[in-house]
Amino acid sequence: MLKVAGWSIMIPGILFFVFLFAMMPVLLQASPIDGTLQLSWEQGFQSLKDYFAGLGNGDSFQFYSGKNERSFWEWIGSYFVTSFYYVAAAGVAGTAIGLFVGIYFSLSEARITRSIVDFVGSLPDFVIVLIMQFAVVLVAREFDVVLFEVATLNSEEPAIALPLIAMIIIPANYMIRGVAMQMRLTLKEDYIGNAKARGLGKLYIVFYHALPNVLPFVKGDLHKLMGIIMGNLFIVEYLFNNNGVSMLIFTNAFVEQSGIYQYNIVVNGLLSFLALYLAGYAVIRAFLFLLGRVFLR
Repeated sequence: MLKVAGWSIMIPGILFFVFLFAMMPVLLQASPIDGTLQLSWEQGFQSLKDYFAGLGNGDSFQFYSGKNERSFWEWIGSYFVTSFYYVAAAGVAGTAIGLFVGIYFSLSEARITRSIVDFVGSLPDFVIVLIMQFAVVLVAREFDVVLFEVATLNSEEPAIALPLIAMIIIPANYMIRGVAMQMRLTLKEDYIGNAKARGLGKLYIVFYHALPNVLPFVKGDLHKLMGIIMGNLFIVEYLFNNNGVSMLIFTNAFVEQSGIYQYNIVVNGLLSFLALYLAGYAVIRAFLFLLGRVFLR
């Protein structure tokens, strides 16, 4: 009952935040006198009113891309699939790498490797992306070998591998540190000592006694992990010029010729982002459920 009440409060709150956040470029207007920022609530609520009025006749799902008027429903499918590919891959691969490398770190010293992981974890995501792109360009210049596409320049040669690696690194790094810490604490529990006293093998104890008790903590951290993935998605899609949901918002928020702000495409894009979040969360939960079934005693 409390969970239902919590969701009934949280969902309207999230939707309110989406509509208000998309309204910011309309709300914040520069004063024509001294250039200071002022709140224009009238224009903001007019945008909101126009959006809801356009739901009936479909105007809220029309937007301008360049000089042409486009339908949101015709475009969102391919953009959503592209973003979902990266979110799902980053979630599953990042979680898997984080779990197994975190277990390895909890069982061994591996100081140098751990220092590298900690250093990478201290870097902002856009810095990691730029370093990777620079490294590919450097290798191509020195050895005349192009390892990966550093950006999507056309639909025939999209950048796939490098954005995927960039999407996986940060959530994997977060999971590694969390799992390693939790695994160390779990291995100190009394029931682990009893398992050792019974002569059970080390790997059996880790995967069939300790890991099932670590997975609930991983599940409890999923929303934070998804927040990292979604924030990373904005950076990756923008820097690699990949046609995902965030790029749909970036490139069409303002009409190219007139500079008019398109409130409807931003709202629809952010709502699609929420759907992408839920889909990615469901994929990771399913992966953890299957993993838990594999190592269930």
